[in-house]
Amino acid sequence: MNLLTRLFALHFDRSFSGKGWRQLAWLFGVIVTVFLLIYLVSFAFIFPEPSLEEWTGIDKDVPMGRLLQLICLFIDPGNIVEVPPYLRWFSLLVVVLGLILFCGLLISVISNMLERRVERYREGDIVYPLQNHIVIIGFDNMVPTLIQQICDDTHYGNCHILIQSTQPAQEIRSKIQTELDAKNEKRIVVLRARRDSIEELEKLYTTKAREVFLIGERDEHDHDSLNIDCLKKIVDIHKRCNKCSLIPFTVLFEYQTTFAAFQLTDLSAEWRKYIEFHPFNFYEGWAQKILVSRRYGKGENCIEYPPLDREAITYESEKHVHLVIIGMSRMGVAIGVEAAHLLHFPNFCRDKNIKSVITFIDENADREMNFFCGRYRHYFEISSTHYYDMSKDERHERFVLPTRFKGKDADFLDVEFEFIKGRAETPAIQNLIKEWVHDSDQVLTIAVCLNYPPQSMAMGLYLPDDVYDENIPVFVRQETSSALLNMLNSRKKDEAIHKYSHVFPFGMLDNCYDLDKKSRREGQIINYIYDFKNKYGNVPQSCPPDNELKDSWNKLSVSLQWSNLYSAYSIGPKLRSIGITDGYVKLDNDQISLLAEVEHNRWNMEKLLLGFRKPTAEEEELIYGSKEMGDIFKKKRFVHPDIRPYDELKESSKAYDRCITAGIPLVINNNTWKVTNTIL
Repeated sequence: MNLLTRLFALHFDRSFSGKGWRQLAWLFGVIVTVFLLIYLVSFAFIFPEPSLEEWTGIDKDVPMGRLLQLICLFIDPGNIVEVPPYLRWFSLLVVVLGLILFCGLLISVISNMLERRVERYREGDIVYPLQNHIVIIGFDNMVPTLIQQICDDTHYGNCHILIQSTQPAQEIRSKIQTELDAKNEKRIVVLRARRDSIEELEKLYTTKAREVFLIGERDEHDHDSLNIDCLKKIVDIHKRCNKCSLIPFTVLFEYQTTFAAFQLTDLSAEWRKYIEFHPFNFYEGWAQKILVSRRYGKGENCIEYPPLDREAITYESEKHVHLVIIGMSRMGVAIGVEAAHLLHFPNFCRDKNIKSVITFIDENADREMNFFCGRYRHYFEISSTHYYDMSKDERHERFVLPTRFKGKDADFLDVEFEFIKGRAETPAIQNLIKEWVHDSDQVLTIAVCLNYPPQSMAMGLYLPDDVYDENIPVFVRQETSSALLNMLNSRKKDEAIHKYSHVFPFGMLDNCYDLDKKSRREGQIINYIYDFKNKYGNVPQSCPPDNELKDSWNKLSVSLQWSNLYSAYSIGPKLRSIGITDGYVKLDNDQISLLAEVEHNRWNMEKLLLGFRKPTAEEEELIYGSKEMGDIFKKKRFVHPDIRPYDELKESSKAYDRCITAGIPLVINNNTWKVTNTIL
C-alpha cells in the first residue's frame, strides 16, 4: 500500500509540477472520474422528465436526459433551485463537487499555468520553433555588443536572435537591454540550457538558422574543449537533417594555442559538409582591430588607431618600423605576431639590413622567450634574435643564432624579434625608450599589454616625457572601460594637441568581434585570383558573383583561407608604401614588380608563423623529385620549398606573387575601401 501511495504521489507531483497540459490532463482526469462516480450513484434516484416542449415524448429514463441534468448541476450551481426536494441533498453534493473542481481547481490550474508560463519565459525555459534566426551559444561580456552589431546590420534584417546560456535569463536580458532600444529588444529570445547536451542543442533549431556564434560561458577552465565538443554535437544533429544548408559557425577559442592549431589544422571533410567554420580568438581579434581595421566603436566615441607605419616606408626610405610591446601577456604576444604579418616594406628589397623590429619587454622575458621560440620554432630555425638582460639596470646582450639553418639559408626574413628582460619602469629601460624616441631611423610605437589593467594604465601614462612630447602613439590595454583614456585622449580638430593625445585604449572585453565581412570578401577575391591564375595563366579583369566566391572559398582548407586573409590584411601597408592612400587603385609594372617581392617576404613570415617550415637540402631533393612527394610535404608535413629569399625562387613561383600583386586593384576597387593615413 505504501509503495502504491508513494508511486502515485511521486507521479502526481512530477506531472503536476511540469508543463501546463499535464496539469490540465490531471484535472480533467479527476473531473471525469468524479463525474462518472456521480453518474453511477445517480441511478439510485429518479430524475424528473425534461420540461421543455421539444423534449416531449422522450422517455425520462434515457441516459442523455439524466446526463444532461447532471452536467447542468455540475457546472452551474444555479440549477439546484429547479431540483425536486427529494433530490436536493444529492444535488447539493453534485453542486459542491462541481464548485470545487470547476470553479476552484480549474481556475486555479489555469491561473497557475499562466503564472508558470510567465515564470518559464523569465527563466528562459520556453522553446520556440524559430527559423532564419541568429543563434548565440553562451554568454560573456562581448555578446551584448555583438547583438548590437547584428541589430544595426541591415544584412540580418529583423530576424530573431536566440541566446542559449546557463546563466540566469533575467540577468542576460538586463545586460542586453542596456545596449538595445525597445524595438530590437523584441528580437531577443533567451533559452536556459547547456551546450554539452544534444537534447538541449536540438532546441536551438540550428539546422534552420541563418548564422551561429559559438561563444561559450565566462570563466570556464575547459572553454575550448567544450566548444569543440558542442560543435561536434551540432554537426551530428545536422547530419540527421535531410535538407540542411551550409551554415556559418563562428567559434570562439579562448587560448591562442587552440586558435593557432585551428588556423593550420583543418576540420574533417565530413564536418565541413554541414558548417562553414570561422575560428576566432579574443586576443587575435583585438590585434587585428588595432593593426588592420584600426577602429573601435562608432560615432562620437569612435577611436581611430594610427598605423604602425605612420609615414610611407618607400623603396628609398632609410627608416624602419619599431613596435615595442611592454608585457609578454597573451595580448602582447598576439599583437606582436599580428604585427609580424603586416610589417613588410619595399626598402628591405633594396637593403637587407633594414628590417622591422618587434621588441618585447617583460620581467620574465627569459622564460617567455623560450615559450615564444618553442611556439614559433620554425621562424627561429631561420632567424637570429637578440636577448638583453636589463633586470639589474645593466645591459647584457646575448645574440641567439638560428637553431637549424645558417649561411644564405638563414636571416633572410624582413622582420626580427628582440627580447628584453626587466621592468619597464626601471631607469635603464626608461633611458632606452628615450633613445628609441630620438632615433631618426625608426618609426616607434609602444603597446602596454600588462595583465593588470591599473598597472597598464600607470605604465601608459608615466613613460618618459619624450614619448608624449614627440607624439609617439601609446596603446594601453584596458578591460572594462575606456572612459578615462578616452577623456584624456579626446580632442577636437581646433584644439592644440595635448600630452595624452596619442594614448589610445584597447583590449576592452565588451567589444572585440567585428561583423564586418570586408576583409573576408577581399580574401575570397584573392583566392579567386589565385584559382584564375592556375586555370588561365593571367589575372582576371572582373569578379564573379558573391555566391561563386563563397563556394570556392568554402572548398579551401582553413590554413589556405587564413593565408588569403593575411594577404588581404597586408594590402593597406603595401599601398601606403607606394603613396596610394585612397581612390581608384591602378598599379604600373614597376609597382607590381616591387610589391611582388614585398608579398613574398610577407608570405615567408606568414607560413612560418602558421606552422610551416623550410625544408632541408635532403627534403628539397625529395620535394622536387616528384609532384606526389611535393604534395605530401606541403599538405601533410607542412614543409614548403618556397620559404626562401625572393631572388632564389623559381620563375613559376614568382609569377604567383606578381599575379596576386597585380590583382590588388581588383580586390580594392570591388570593395568600398580607403587607406586611412592618420595625421599625428
